[in-house]
Amino acid sequence: MKKKLCLLIIIFIVCFTGLAKGQGLNFNVNTGMVEALRSIKADEFRKQYGVDGNGIKVAVIDTGVDVSHPDLQRTPNGSTKVINYIDLTNEGYVDTKATAIPEKNLVNIEEQKYNVEGIRSMSGSFHVGVFKEQQLDKDSPICQDVNRNNKNNDAFGVLVIDSVLPKIYDTVYVDTNKNFDFTDEIPLRVYSTDYKWASFGRDNPATDYVEESSFVITNVDINGSFVKLGFDGNGHGTHVTGIIGANGNLMGTAPGAQIIAIKVMGSSGDGNWEDIFKAIEYAVKQGADVINVSIGNLASSKEGHKTQLELLKKLSLESNAIIVIAAGNSGPGLATAYDVGGADNIITVGAYMSPRLWDINYNAKVPDETLWYYTGVGHSSSRPTVVAPSSVISTVNRWDSGGYFLMDGTSMAAPFVSGSCALLREQAKKEGIEISPANLKKAIEAGTQKIEGYLEIEQGNGLIDVVKSWNVLKHGTGDLFGLPRIAINLTDSSEDIDGVTFRDQLKAQLKLLLTNMSPGSQVIRLESDQEWLSIGENKNEVVLPQGKPQSMMLSYRFPQQPGLYTARTTGYNIESGKAVMNFLTTAAVPYDLAKTCNISINGELSPSHWERYFFKTVPGMSEIDLTLTVLEKNNSMGRALIYVYDPEGHKVYEDVAGADYISTKQSSCFKAAKPKPGIWEVVVVSDYNLSDFGADVTSYRLSAKAFGIFTDIKELTFAVKKGESYISQEIMLKNGDNVFDGRLEGVGLAEKNEGISFAKVKVKDGELTKGPIIKVPVNAMDLNINLIPQNNQKCDMDLYLYKKNTDGLYEEVALSAKIDVLQENIHLTSPEPGEYIVYIDGFSIPEGTADIEVKTQILTDKMNVYIQDIYGKLNPNHQWNAGLFVNIPTTGSEFIGYIAVENANGNEISHIPLKFVVGRKMLEIEITSDGYILVKEKDTGNPVNTDIIVNGIEYLVIDGKAVIPIDTVVETIEIYDERYAPLVFRKNF
Repeated sequence: MKKKLCLLIIIFIVCFTGLAKGQGLNFNVNTGMVEALRSIKADEFRKQYGVDGNGIKVAVIDTGVDVSHPDLQRTPNGSTKVINYIDLTNEGYVDTKATAIPEKNLVNIEEQKYNVEGIRSMSGSFHVGVFKEQQLDKDSPICQDVNRNNKNNDAFGVLVIDSVLPKIYDTVYVDTNKNFDFTDEIPLRVYSTDYKWASFGRDNPATDYVEESSFVITNVDINGSFVKLGFDGNGHGTHVTGIIGANGNLMGTAPGAQIIAIKVMGSSGDGNWEDIFKAIEYAVKQGADVINVSIGNLASSKEGHKTQLELLKKLSLESNAIIVIAAGNSGPGLATAYDVGGADNIITVGAYMSPRLWDINYNAKVPDETLWYYTGVGHSSSRPTVVAPSSVISTVNRWDSGGYFLMDGTSMAAPFVSGSCALLREQAKKEGIEISPANLKKAIEAGTQKIEGYLEIEQGNGLIDVVKSWNVLKHGTGDLFGLPRIAINLTDSSEDIDGVTFRDQLKAQLKLLLTNMSPGSQVIRLESDQEWLSIGENKNEVVLPQGKPQSMMLSYRFPQQPGLYTARTTGYNIESGKAVMNFLTTAAVPYDLAKTCNISINGELSPSHWERYFFKTVPGMSEIDLTLTVLEKNNSMGRALIYVYDPEGHKVYEDVAGADYISTKQSSCFKAAKPKPGIWEVVVVSDYNLSDFGADVTSYRLSAKAFGIFTDIKELTFAVKKGESYISQEIMLKNGDNVFDGRLEGVGLAEKNEGISFAKVKVKDGELTKGPIIKVPVNAMDLNINLIPQNNQKCDMDLYLYKKNTDGLYEEVALSAKIDVLQENIHLTSPEPGEYIVYIDGFSIPEGTADIEVKTQILTDKMNVYIQDIYGKLNPNHQWNAGLFVNIPTTGSEFIGYIAVENANGNEISHIPLKFVVGRKMLEIEITSDGYILVKEKDTGNPVNTDIIVNGIEYLVIDGKAVIPIDTVVETIEIYDERYAPLVFRKNF
């Protein structure tokens, strides 16, 4: 499995061979740019203060830059625009270890003679090699065709000479026109020494399009053994550079800024984070004032991202540069924005559009300011810092579309912020104001304006405003930068946070620790901006001595209507009245499909707006159906997109319904068999182009249905007294939104630690390594396979499982391929008996090899679980009270089983997990009439401190008492605490 980073653009990649005759530049490339700069007040700021980014260095970490583009040649004062160019990829690598001594002014390179008459090597020996088009990835805009002749198998001779000192190689000739003659080629040195470039192919001035592509020399080995050619075979890096600082037909955000081009991505957009970190380090050493990273899909795992973030923060703190990162195009689901964990020197940027930009770029009539639906959305303390224009015509390679192209994405939003930072830094230098990256970020945040209709986790602080940000920088030092800092932590973590998201589990209380990090003590007053969030027990003032954590309690009474809600808690210094603390709570209140199995919701959205819906699924559901239907209104039909995310936040479905340019598709339906229990997110988006179909709004109906036999609680866990060998229990199950005709089958028990084996495997980088063979018996109920790292190795592996079929061949049955981590897991319920084999792919092992352990666990059915009245035929939404009888083994403390749900054909359609805990202390509860639930140990009567789930909402139990709203009708109570036997109280469904 090949994994790669990707560029944050939303375009179709096609091979482009040039404009046809007569299709030259015949439009104003600046129209969209002018509107974009107007929307963020960059044009006003430049005019008011006479700045253009002069003297500011901006590093562009991307696919490279086309330095031959006329708009990227010079700054307004005549200085070179691109002042440095390095390539950390091997796309342009040429092996020149081979040497050649001229004979009759000819040298031999791969059996071909090249003319070198007049070219002198001080040592008398040339180094030679060949650059081949097929080195490039074929899936790229340049299509392995650097000389634009519609062929992808060309090879270009390369000659390296020591022009000044013997055996100190410094100059490169490339046979760009393939005439086997180096004497008509431009001698090139490393780009930063003389700013020279050359081109493959030759342009025909009689045509309107360009038949050549430029390159520079980024590296020459001093011994002549290799050279690197730097070029942008994609166009992305050139486009980003134009937004930052184009100066020509197109005028970018900061035309006077100079560019450090650092290529870390190949022509098809592939790359890795090791190179990005090296690029940031290099940019810092080169004195970059601003570093732009418009690259996304950084990691899809918490483990991998944590490592990235630690290094990214370290690099940012070691420099005086502000780092600007695209928030990502993985939206609109929650937790899709790149998380920088509140780093002081890093700005993340989401995607904004003004009505005028919609009109200019897409001829779409969008009446409001909006975000793009793909923009990365935050969670907890992570959210985009700001948003900026995300669609504009900018510079691309001269061979592509005449050198200008429209792209959109957060890749395009980030360079608007980078260019704005360049303008602010120039003006600060002019006025002698020293600004740190942290203060620059604060000024950018403080100068924003909110976009109506979007939450803070979607837009961050809002749309940047360069004029306001400058006013903050110049005049806001005391109010903004000198405020005492208060660190906020959860009680079980040392990580500083400024927000929390409740999605998996709503909580009625949250205890925070506040630490005053400033000299002296201070008193703060806490206020909430929403009625459903209150501060403590009417104690909204906290005394904070220096450095000593003080606790505070946030209490929540969430809105009854399902949806996504945010509430801000602000702390004001009593003495100064200034805000010194902000904490954002985001809560996803779901529709409960266990209680209502068929839900229908009508909605209406204006162009490029969206609505989020959350649906709770529970163990045992055999299927959920989510259907979006676009409805006609006023004889027109809108157009909507639907996105579905599973409880782990992975996007599992996206589609379009409604009006279309080809044929209308009124509905789109997503079905998930055996859906994961938890909270599913559905986002309905009204497309931006409604005006194309004569519609002003998108009217729609979203329906959600749940099927199968299921329970309504977190897990069916049972307490067993020590020495008890048999239990009998009535369990309440429910049928979903369909007639059920089938049976229940008890499976188990298995001791939770049985059937475990380990196998040590040495895995090599880039190779597929055979792991253990696994024999699965007929009575297997569960198969778990885990990769366990040894010696804290940092690497990325993927796990594959194959099963031998009746022909003796192995077929893939499961895989686990998280990004940037070693810990992989495969879990199969009711695995088919037979022979399996494990394979491990050493995708990325920096040290070359890694020792790992493969942990395998097979749980077997001991036939200890029985169901009474196993056959049932139930109408929709009807309850099934079944008798559960279990033989408890004499040894062991925790056992696992499940209830298999089978249809009339005998096929297992779902299963309900069972857990039996032996010998733990029992708890008992009491519900009082004055809004308390009392929890104590059954044998001693001692009150306990724990968590209790009431009607699906978690409450804190402190000194044996949980405070619940007095008008709460208690339907379910659940306590899952490893110290005690589980406790479950339920009324009927």
